Amino acid sequence: MHDIFELLFPSHCLSCSKVGPAVCASCNSKIIRHLSPRYLDEVPLWPGAFYGTELAQVILMAKEQNNTAARNFLAGLLVEAFMRINANSTFAGPILLVPIPSSKRANRARGYRHSYLLAKELANQLGRLAPHKVLAKDLLRTNRVVADQSALNRQERLANMNGAYSLVRTARELRQPFGISQLYLVDDLVTSGSSLREGIRALKAGGFTPNGVLLAGVST
Repeated sequence: MHDIFELLFPSHCLSCSKVGPAVCASCNSKIIRHLSPRYLDEVPLWPGAFYGTELAQVILMAKEQNNTAARNFLAGLLVEAFMRINANSTFAGPILLVPIPSSKRANRARGYRHSYLLAKELANQLGRLAPHKVLAKDLLRTNRVVADQSALNRQERLANMNGAYSLVRTARELRQPFGISQLYLVDDLVTSGSSLREGIRALKAGGFTPNGVLLAGVST
């Protein structure tokens, strides 16, 4: 049935629209993998790739059009980033993935929670590789209205996000039933880092110390 469907309705590259896989070999080769961590408040950030035209299109499709193939590709980049962290060690688990939340207004406008769906797909893909349980949970929530970050400079973004997140559940409430040993924040892209910094602050305030941040893309 799948072969017949592909014959009648062939898939196209999310970036260049050529018939073929979700991201064709040519476009994939232009998405340059990011091999080393960056640091924010002493927490390592592990990006999957540098942000460019091809990756921007995939993120847009996942974020604004709820495109499953695009989300799966981004989750694959996150898996690559996670595997670089654990290249020389065994998986410690269980693993908790915490998405950076979008504003309530953005979630209502889209009709879905992009960041949570991305973390959930990452949990699915990692769950096939890790010997321990991998969970994706909306541990962070926005507790006040935040402005659209796109029109703000770096300092304005930091001020806009300061104190914007709080925890849904504390470290004790999660560690007792699940025995969490690793926690990673998850996001599709980092630019100024203001949302990540606020996420790290809120987690630490609730008793969590993130092992790192997994990112599909990072701007130069």
